[in-house]
Amino acid sequence: MSTSKATPQAKSYAAMTALVVEPVESMRATVAKMVSEMGFANVIGASNGEHALSLLRSEDVDLVLSELLMPKMNGIQLLQHVRNGKRNFSVPFVMISANIEQSQVVQAIKQGVSEYVVKPFSAKILHARIERALINPVKRTSAVAEKVDKLNDALVEAEPLRILVVDDVVDNIQLISDILRKEYKVRAATSGETALKICSSDPLPDLILLDVMMPDMDGFEVCRRLKLNPFTQHIAIIFLTALDQTDDMLKGFELGAVDYITKPINPPVLHARVRTHMTLTAQLREMRNMLDTMQDNVLLKEELEQLKNSRN
Repeated sequence: MSTSKATPQAKSYAAMTALVVEPVESMRATVAKMVSEMGFANVIGASNGEHALSLLRSEDVDLVLSELLMPKMNGIQLLQHVRNGKRNFSVPFVMISANIEQSQVVQAIKQGVSEYVVKPFSAKILHARIERALINPVKRTSAVAEKVDKLNDALVEAEPLRILVVDDVVDNIQLISDILRKEYKVRAATSGETALKICSSDPLPDLILLDVMMPDMDGFEVCRRLKLNPFTQHIAIIFLTALDQTDDMLKGFELGAVDYITKPINPPVLHARVRTHMTLTAQLREMRNMLDTMQDNVLLKEELEQLKNSRN
């Protein structure tokens, strides 16, 4: 898959070991694959914080990616052990979680987290955070440096919301595009194979409107392949079909679809459903920006306190 293209640091990554700490096996495998695709030749896993600590004592680890909420020892407790130890105190530490409770985020920042990634996330987002963590393992206290980081992130987060319409009938694509193009960047595919090809490289769509009944490869198969791929499984999918049978609807939801719209297309209904799911995407982007702002504020406060203490 073309998303495995090498980054400029790929050669150095090949000599590095990454530790993925995640209690859910499927998620651990997904993150490990994303890291491997960056060029890391050695990716090891741990199911909890205690297991991770035992590996850190015996393995030379260059990067830690850890879920926040875990049994036995949570991500912040693991981070404390890493930062307080002699062996791995400067290892880049990326926290991963769906939880953005302010107190926990601030605690992670104060304990020296390198980056904080909000679930769900794309491979592109994770790769960008890892690259930044490797450059700056323990956050700089320079307000200027932090503002530069924030500006770089803003360029990524400012990308328009994207929709991919997949339908073998061109008239259907035209109708849907006319309804949505004023608010979103719309691309189209007239086959499942073309849709998968589009989703094999950046920029990925934020939402896919996917017809079920297509020749060669139907929408269910397209959805199945997208959800099996760690680089595309986060993309929201809404099925479009003339079928209204309960079995077909259930199959779509079981495969991971977030919604189901029947044809002929009702413009207000389509617009409302799409806006609902794209609003969630926009909110997720806003959460990432909020985390960056929170990091800036915490680090700036610490810098001012250090400056004040140095003058006393």
